[in-house]
Amino acid sequence: MALSYGSYEDMLATLETALRPGPYILGERFSGADVYIGSQIDFGMMTNALETRPALQEYTRRLRQRPAYKRFIEKSDKIAAEMNKAE
Repeated sequence: MALSYGSYEDMLATLETALRPGPYILGERFSGADVYIGSQIDFGMMTNALETRPALQEYTRRLRQRPAYKRFIEKSDKIAAEMNKAE
């Protein structure tokens, strides 16, 4: 059993506060924190497990514009297409 602290609203407010200085968690510097937190936010919004808020949408939009993210999507799409052919 997992225990948590605070509320869902507190968590969302904390995320928005962390992103406010922007454009990344550490301000101007993209870091591993953005890879981890950004992927969790993106997945949470995609699955409707996390409320979609403008600050979160803008943050994930910035992350999706990064060259490495675009390369990841291209490779993922290629692998998915190959897997679909194999079925």
